[in-house]
Amino acid sequence: MKVGHERHRRLKELSEAYSSASSEFHATSYWAAYEKGLFDTISRLDMHSLRSGKKPVLETFGFSDTTFKYQSKGFFLERWFLWALTAVFGNFREILPYGIKLKEIREMALHHCRLAGEISNAKPIDELSASDFGSPADLFGVNGNKYTIPFLNYYIRYCFAKKNHNFTGKEVIVELGSGSGYQVEIFRKIHPEATILCFDLPAQIYLCEEYLRGVFGDSHIVSASQTSSWTDLSNIEKGKIHCFGNWKWPVLWGFPIDIFWNAASFGEMEPGVVENYLSYILKTTSNVYLLQARHGKETKGRNSVRRPILFSDYQRMLCGFHLVSNRDAWHAHRRLSASGGYFEAWWKSAGYRDQNGGSYLEPQLN
Repeated sequence: MKVGHERHRRLKELSEAYSSASSEFHATSYWAAYEKGLFDTISRLDMHSLRSGKKPVLETFGFSDTTFKYQSKGFFLERWFLWALTAVFGNFREILPYGIKLKEIREMALHHCRLAGEISNAKPIDELSASDFGSPADLFGVNGNKYTIPFLNYYIRYCFAKKNHNFTGKEVIVELGSGSGYQVEIFRKIHPEATILCFDLPAQIYLCEEYLRGVFGDSHIVSASQTSSWTDLSNIEKGKIHCFGNWKWPVLWGFPIDIFWNAASFGEMEPGVVENYLSYILKTTSNVYLLQARHGKETKGRNSVRRPILFSDYQRMLCGFHLVSNRDAWHAHRRLSASGGYFEAWWKSAGYRDQNGGSYLEPQLN
């Protein structure tokens, strides 16, 4: 009862602060459709089943640790059959063409991670292990380590970053749209001295904070409740994970950022909204990572945008940056193909020099 009361208080506090914030930081049409369902789900959620897949709405921002979805668009018997198949025979039964088994999909994903880590000189995936907080439905073990497919997916993104940035381990990393917090988990486990700032909508930042608290413990987290009164970042704690409501974004003005990170959430905003977020940070940011729908998100349906944001829009908005790398985005086990395909790209500030005296990029002249 006490836990439920505290959760209600914190959610109400975040919701009220969000509602009273400037409209430029309110959810656009894509996410507005999810808001009430998210709050209703969280108010009744058992955090120990956060990653069980039993609350499909949580999958919309990253909690997708399942083999098969508990609820698909198919008939009840089809859903029951898929669940039974993975629960009883999941590791052994051939479930796809060419005789591929679930166990082999996991092995291929892990092999992909090993190769990506080797190519980028990243900390090997075999030296990392996923958290089991929240009872992930698709947790599996290899050589004493625990993994989920999402954990491997976020490691692949880190390897792309590592290939394009010479990490010191003490970076200031700002992520807008932290969602589940899985990317932060990867960063923290590889670079425990990095200072990480997470920004998201009320329901999302609440669950992100709860997940990261469950993984790393209270002492590593600066709560959104604590940062809600901040007007600047003079109280930042080096080496900790800080949680902020997205409406606190203006505190970043003038603050040096080593890496700005946004994965699959800019595409769910209108171009003008994206440009507004970027206007606060581009003069003080050294590196930008984006993973987005290359041709923009859907413009029809319940979850849609009014105008899709395209790769050319990001190029225009990042005109003071040099595009270092741009490729089709991959999970550990497949290409990201929704919305016509995703890209991931890395930009460096035109005047960037890394902390180890690395190469200087002259401004790009037209």
